[in-house]
Amino acid sequence: MTIIGKEKAITCLVIVAAVAVVLIVAAGVGHPIQPYYSYAQPATPFKVVFVTDAKFNDGGWGAVGFNATQAMKSKFGVALTSADSIAIPDIESTLTGYADAGANLIIAQGFQWGDPVVKVAPTYPDTKFVVMTGLVNASNVASIYPMQQQGSFLLGALAAMMSKTGTIGFVGGETYPNIINIAEGYKQGAKLINPNMKVVSTYLHDFNNPAKGKEAALAQINSGADFLLHVADTSGHGVIEAAAEKGVYAFGAVADQNKLAPNTVLSSFVIDMDKAYDQAYKSVKAGTFVGKLTKPGLETGKGGPGDGIVYLAAFHSLDNKVPANVKAKLAQLTQDVISGKIQVPERTTPTA
Repeated sequence: MTIIGKEKAITCLVIVAAVAVVLIVAAGVGHPIQPYYSYAQPATPFKVVFVTDAKFNDGGWGAVGFNATQAMKSKFGVALTSADSIAIPDIESTLTGYADAGANLIIAQGFQWGDPVVKVAPTYPDTKFVVMTGLVNASNVASIYPMQQQGSFLLGALAAMMSKTGTIGFVGGETYPNIINIAEGYKQGAKLINPNMKVVSTYLHDFNNPAKGKEAALAQINSGADFLLHVADTSGHGVIEAAAEKGVYAFGAVADQNKLAPNTVLSSFVIDMDKAYDQAYKSVKAGTFVGKLTKPGLETGKGGPGDGIVYLAAFHSLDNKVPANVKAKLAQLTQDVISGKIQVPERTTPTA
């Protein structure tokens, strides 16, 4: 072997020996050699389910909830599953199916979901349930019961300040406690302005029948009503249609429904579901969820400070139809309700 060949052989032996020392030292201290690359394991998505017996295309109750949860998906990147038009007899099995599938949070929108949620929830302690307009709670069940009567109180006052006939109307989809409560708030607001104001109320026992809503509204208009508030989902579209045909004003419910009839829907009481559902998600995600019943009231506007989630929609193109003194009085009434100066109590039994 030449001298150069010997040098190469010695160099190779030195390199092999050095590598062996490194391996022995690493093994001796319990740290195996790791490759320079690694693969991050994808995080398990946070699963949110939104369910309701309403319709997502109703332009009101169902649509607001759907839009709020879609916004949640965009903001927080949750894995969202949504289902509407759930038949009341199918509520329990629907909840069970989604809980079995590993939902972290199930948002059930509608009063009728309360009892089935409480029945299903104990079997799924790791799933949190939130019922919008519910009156139930358990360790993993919370209900949000908005003080919608505070919003309808303001609409009743507005109607009384602008009515030319001294008669206003209310059309409800069903005699549920929360809907009666809204009707009573409307009545209280109207009579605060004018104790002699006549409030005509009709309950349809049907949330998805515009023709029935229109028929009830026309009867009220023929009785002299020149302002109509509905809380009747798509049946309420018929109420708004009747108001438009007869040239009287209507009020929307839960959502800003001005787009349904821009020259007819003067305002709406709106539930800030974005705010409500975002708060629910954040509490579950942070581990601060508490199974309790909350009753948030008025806020000054969408996303306003405080816990309130009920506010009045803008007048839009009808703004010039509302006198300045009426706007000022309405703003003052809003502040008086928020501060507690004016109390709009819960009432679930219709009054005369």
